[in-house]
Amino acid sequence: MSRSEFRVVLLVPARNESTVIAPTLRVMSDAVQRGVVSHAVVLDSGSTDDTAQIVRDARIECAHSFDINAEQGVVLGKGDSLWRGVSAFKADAYVFMDADLGNVTVDHVEALIAPLRQQSSVMFVKSGFVRVDEYGKPRDKAAGRVTEEVGRPLAAREHPRLAELSQPLSGQVAVRARALREMSIATGYGIEIAMLIDMWRVFGDSGLTEVDWGSLHNRWKPDDALVEVRDQVLAGATLRGVTLPEFGDVINGFVVDRSFS
Repeated sequence: MSRSEFRVVLLVPARNESTVIAPTLRVMSDAVQRGVVSHAVVLDSGSTDDTAQIVRDARIECAHSFDINAEQGVVLGKGDSLWRGVSAFKADAYVFMDADLGNVTVDHVEALIAPLRQQSSVMFVKSGFVRVDEYGKPRDKAAGRVTEEVGRPLAAREHPRLAELSQPLSGQVAVRARALREMSIATGYGIEIAMLIDMWRVFGDSGLTEVDWGSLHNRWKPDDALVEVRDQVLAGATLRGVTLPEFGDVINGFVVDRSFS
């Protein structure tokens, strides 16, 4: 299928990312100009800094998440922004990408989309990478602290194959619209683990693949800032009936299911 026949929309959720979003905006612009994607949108969920203006200055569309499906009320984090974006922007496939990636390029985006163009059986593409610091040195936990504490163990509870992924919680993914719209999206940081489990249950190994992104630099967060991220990941898995004995069922107000029906 040619690029013109296969419409891909790149969605980037953002909130108060003014100091780090510039590299991502350059990639979004390049991806549109080179025809890698048909459209690129930043989904701003109430930034109080200059994020929205920086996006507009870069000539990238900035949609306010709370204006999409506004009847749902407050935007419940990353997953909710992406659910609203998918609801508003029609496509054959979507690329989701974080706003704080320091060394991402348009080649990374193209690598995510390629399996969808080349293999009709592939529904969901994850990015695999080693996390590095600003000097290119691998971090102590190259897959990420939350990934190793709860993400990989949760994936293993669903199926050992999922635990073999380099980055089971990677937010840099590509997905076919027809597959995504048949499922619910977990809000908050529950989106990645819940989507991975959903895609595995419906499409199995043949429907899921991981592409190697090499090394990736994103913003480092202190350990105490990751507690809420961890709890939302656990809550997303709990929505799918997957738990870890040491945590049990985890309920988080930012993590609920949103459907497209």
